[in-house]
Amino acid sequence: MFRMLAVLAAVSALPALAVPFTVDFQWTPVAGIAGNSADHFNFTFHDPSGQLKLTGLTVTLGSGMIYDLTNGGPGYLTWGAYNAVDGGTGNSLSTPLGEGTGGNKTAALSFTNFTNGETFRYSADVDETRTCGAFDAICRLNADSIAPAGFVERGAIDVTMTVDFLNGQPGQTFSFPASGQSWHAGLFHATTTYSSNVIEPASTQTPEPTSWLMGIGGLAAMAFLRRNR
Repeated sequence: MFRMLAVLAAVSALPALAVPFTVDFQWTPVAGIAGNSADHFNFTFHDPSGQLKLTGLTVTLGSGMIYDLTNGGPGYLTWGAYNAVDGGTGNSLSTPLGEGTGGNKTAALSFTNFTNGETFRYSADVDETRTCGAFDAICRLNADSIAPAGFVERGAIDVTMTVDFLNGQPGQTFSFPASGQSWHAGLFHATTTYSSNVIEPASTQTPEPTSWLMGIGGLAAMAFLRRNR
């Protein structure tokens, strides 16, 4: 038993360090007329420590929404093709984005340089999943132009992101369901902030003096046990 405690004392010499980060999200609807009206999805990464980078991001529309990416597609009135504004993040889309109720509602992205202060934006028209009659103009207009409050009420987006260390050490993957977020639906934007901590691998940490003492004590106890077996 004493030997086990000595081992634990040595191993626990390096405490887990949590490195905080936040990602600000903003959705802005664009209502064009008979043209490209791709809505804007903005993500800004904040890492005060300067140790982290965002390497993976998946964005899934809520159940009440679809992408309308082509003229004459399944959406209403206007449309907007997918387009990425890199912002220096080194993004790539893993598979082409689909549209309509049977399309791919998830944009899966990877990044090579999404670090502190960088903003990545993609644009794509978002419509509601509703059926309008051929002459129901009011219905069609509402289905095409989702106000920020409607965007949130219809499920907004579920987000999963992977955050790693710049030094090459692996980080963690985080899931943020829309239902678990605090949303602000203004007149022109729907916004939220994703926040969490990445646990720094023990091999990269510099222990504090008390941790060194615990580790040395544990190792000394192990040596004593071995010598007196």
